[in-house]
Amino acid sequence: MARPLRFRYAPGSWSEDRLRSEVFDPLNENLGATMNEPWYRPPSGYDAVRFEVANGDTALFAWTDGDDGPDGTDGGPGGYWLGNTETPSSLWRTEKYGFTEVPYPVSRWAERELLAQLREESPWLTEYDHLAWFFLPVFLSKDGRETTRSFFIDHAAGFPDTTADDALQHYESVLSTGALDDYREEMAGKLGTSEHLDLTRMTAAMGEFNVAKLLIDAGYEITPEIEVTTGHSIDFPG
Repeated sequence: MARPLRFRYAPGSWSEDRLRSEVFDPLNENLGATMNEPWYRPPSGYDAVRFEVANGDTALFAWTDGDDGPDGTDGGPGGYWLGNTETPSSLWRTEKYGFTEVPYPVSRWAERELLAQLREESPWLTEYDHLAWFFLPVFLSKDGRETTRSFFIDHAAGFPDTTADDALQHYESVLSTGALDDYREEMAGKLGTSEHLDLTRMTAAMGEFNVAKLLIDAGYEITPEIEVTTGHSIDFPG
């Protein structure tokens, strides 16, 4: 089972010729793909392309002659891959980084690209900006992109006897507080990225968001997954 979307960072000098030979050509040979201009202008100092794969997969690649690099790196020239398709072998040994671990301009550009795609594919998300952004890493994950969206729109996010709109409005109100923004990738990942829709497990995962809403409304600050001395983690300790 694939994990939520994460960047791969490939340090070194990149050019369109190298990108075509090491990334696009293998992807095209294996799955059939096109290499296009991105939907949005890349950040200043970067070049970028968008890969559209015949099976519906998508990938982005941005590269630069020099930036600060992801957290814990020395920076310099490098490329950033983000996609829900198979990773070309030339990138297999690269390190993975979350959205907050790469330079902000790269992260923000990639989010704009993928949120536009997400809203085009699932127009019902256009009214729920914070929910769409928060769950983007799973809504466009390789294996979970259909099940996670179906959970919200077809199963009212696990709520019995309510509409999808009511459930979506509820979670939009939870997330738009911003209280969980710093824990986005961890909390969004709880929904899972499986091709199999496990309604019981996914509903239980969303229970943590319901508890968060109660604590926020009561004026408490929340910190998910605090480690305790046993080596375990507990949710929203008092």
